[in-house]
Amino acid sequence: MYTAQQVRSKQRIAIRRREDSIEQDEIESGEINLIPYLDIVTNLMLFLLASVTAGIILGQINTTLPDRSVGPSDKPPPTNPDDIPLKMTVSITRDRIILWSVSGLEGTLQAPKAVFPREGQNGDQCDGGYMCESTYCEPKKRLCAPSPAMAMPQWVYDYRKLNEALYEIANRRYANKIRKKDSYQSVLMCDPSVPYGTIISVMGAMRCKMPAIGAESVGCLLPTEDENLKKAKDPIDPIGKLYDNDRTPFDPNRMALFHEIIFSPGVQ
Repeated sequence: MYTAQQVRSKQRIAIRRREDSIEQDEIESGEINLIPYLDIVTNLMLFLLASVTAGIILGQINTTLPDRSVGPSDKPPPTNPDDIPLKMTVSITRDRIILWSVSGLEGTLQAPKAVFPREGQNGDQCDGGYMCESTYCEPKKRLCAPSPAMAMPQWVYDYRKLNEALYEIANRRYANKIRKKDSYQSVLMCDPSVPYGTIISVMGAMRCKMPAIGAESVGCLLPTEDENLKKAKDPIDPIGKLYDNDRTPFDPNRMALFHEIIFSPGVQ
């Protein structure tokens, strides 16, 4: 009878003899035992996969995707012209301003709603320097005059006529109606060479109805999604100049015309 210790000792001796025999066979045959190397490669692959997986988990971006997209068959385009956003567009070129709409309901680029040539020469009527190429409006005569400060000349257009055209469109389409929020959106196209002052003047003409020459500008009310105002009894906040457009009929004399302006480099 062998004890457990003797059995283990004999096993170790047998294993050592077997390893020596295999090693001798490899030396004599010229072949290498690849099993240990494969074990090493397998272990390395497991560690690499584990590290890559951990990196992906740590580098994930927390985003929320919609459950499904709305296709053309799910939501047909509106047929009522009042429900279609006009997307009024003001294109500024070196010699004129073109007013048209992406929707085609208020003119197109080929057949615009209105065109306003460049002006603002000395002697033209004005109510501020923004209406004069010299950037100087003589305060008593209210006429454009050479600038005493030799300011950089601006590109000047008839901003009042532009404002009147936008006012006419907003009044005709939305007056005394509940105006949808996306109908306030408009597009401003201008290349980098347009002076900054010209851009600001055009944006002002698109935003609110302009006051009469010499009258003080009081601004206009803007639509808002503020929850507090939507829950308030009075849908108009005269201090903050905001209103709940879901409950207030549109008044172009008090409310914004096309104030949500998107800048675009051109037509795509």
